[in-house]
Amino acid sequence: MADNIEDDEKEIGKGHILEEFKEINEIKGLIDNLKDIFKDQVAVETTVERFTFIVDKYQEQPHLIDGHLESLMTQLLEIIRNPSSPNPLIHLTFKCLYFITKMRGAKVIVRLFPHEVADVEPVIALLTAQDPKDYENWETRYELLLWMSMVSMIPFDMVRLDSNVTSEDGKRRKPAMDRILDLAKLYLTVNDKSRETQSEIIDFVFSVIPNSE
Repeated sequence: MADNIEDDEKEIGKGHILEEFKEINEIKGLIDNLKDIFKDQVAVETTVERFTFIVDKYQEQPHLIDGHLESLMTQLLEIIRNPSSPNPLIHLTFKCLYFITKMRGAKVIVRLFPHEVADVEPVIALLTAQDPKDYENWETRYELLLWMSMVSMIPFDMVRLDSNVTSEDGKRRKPAMDRILDLAKLYLTVNDKSRETQSEIIDFVFSVIPNSE
């Protein structure tokens, strides 16, 4: 890996104009290995360092990753949506997704999140389970809030999601749109990067609530 970094640094130092995202196989390999290394702090740090180094090379030409974004999102979300994935692995996966988002831009990445009706409740549940005071894993909340902003725009009457829905204690659960609004308000008070996504979500929720009552 040290040789790879040295070669990359020489290439960047020459002012080389990149023509393709040539490390795509390495990036996919790093993602594929997350489930094997997430318990090893040294391996995690090495993986994160290499991942960020590769992605940072393309800050000036982020469009070069476009042809690979869909497959990368599929690979990352497969880990995130797997019920057997432990929280440390999910957080590490979201961290890698954030590095890609930082390079390519949130407006591009947000469109790649799944946004079917079936995605609404799982996204709300994932975000509700997060600890706003867990500052080490703010990337998870940031990406989940982006995802929630996307599912909030589904052209679907969310009231239909709330019919005959009860919580675990048997009581009637709050409507999905109300829970989305509660989460957006909560993260307005959190002083990390996830706060950047909140005003857009709240504006949207307020715009559709009158139509869903």
